[in-house]
Amino acid sequence: MSFKALSTCALLVISALSAIASPVELDARDEAVTYVNTPGGPRPQSQVHHVPDGASILHTTDAVHIISESGEILHTNAISNAEGLASRTIGQFSPSHVVEPRAISTGYVAYTYFTNNSVANPISSFSSSWTVPPVPKTNHNQLLYLFSALTPVSDDAILQPVLQYGTSGAGGGNYWATASWYLVGASTYHTTLVPVSTGATMNGVLTLQKTFATAGGTTYQYNAQFTHSPYTTITVNTTEQLNWAWEALEIYSAQVTTDLPTGTTPFSNITMMNLNGQYTPLEWSTRNDTTDGFSAQVKVNGSPAGEIEIVY
Repeated sequence: MSFKALSTCALLVISALSAIASPVELDARDEAVTYVNTPGGPRPQSQVHHVPDGASILHTTDAVHIISESGEILHTNAISNAEGLASRTIGQFSPSHVVEPRAISTGYVAYTYFTNNSVANPISSFSSSWTVPPVPKTNHNQLLYLFSALTPVSDDAILQPVLQYGTSGAGGGNYWATASWYLVGASTYHTTLVPVSTGATMNGVLTLQKTFATAGGTTYQYNAQFTHSPYTTITVNTTEQLNWAWEALEIYSAQVTTDLPTGTTPFSNITMMNLNGQYTPLEWSTRNDTTDGFSAQVKVNGSPAGEIEIVY
């Protein structure tokens, strides 16, 4: 059965059915909630989900579903229109929110962003290569993320292949590892975390695989992965185009500059194409928290062979 048919079946079933953790905190109902760290900041552990190999994500207007390779609904999480990422990390990105850099100790401390304004000609592929940095000299349970990403104009979701150091909701430790993530509202989805070695070259790729008509309009099927491992592949079906692009350094719980690598990490061979088969005329904007010298610097605009350098 084709994926389109499986997705259609899943939608029909859904319509029928519709009749290292951080310290424990308390929610408004005084129930204990355990939080874990993610590329969107601390999130309830109950809202962080592993996507099995071969499964995919179906993001509709009111829910997010994990669909097995055979079309079975493995998990459903309702979402609210009020659930965005603005109060977390991603909201800092949109033009109306890009005001002041966040504190060095947490969040996005150096990043670039680009907007593709053509709805008729969306981004069809976005790839970047970077080398796994040395392990930091000191350890204070810091969590570091280096990633490329795509987001919709609504700013309510992000799809990203992520290189991490430290422990997140996907696992980890005092080593570098890769996984792909999809965050929407308060919900977080990730692939299996795959350890990697210092000096290895990572190639993160985001692709618009196809579009197809559904009852709710047009559905866009995106894929994020690192090419070195099939276990980092995540497929997302959504009604939103992902037309904002990012390259970023994100950190949590770093106490001193030696909690990060030294030198630089270039994002190189940056290549972006639009649906019409033409290279995207990339012109990156930057935002940096330079308090301790961290920055994202555009070395080469354009596509292919663009380059952005993260300076520690």
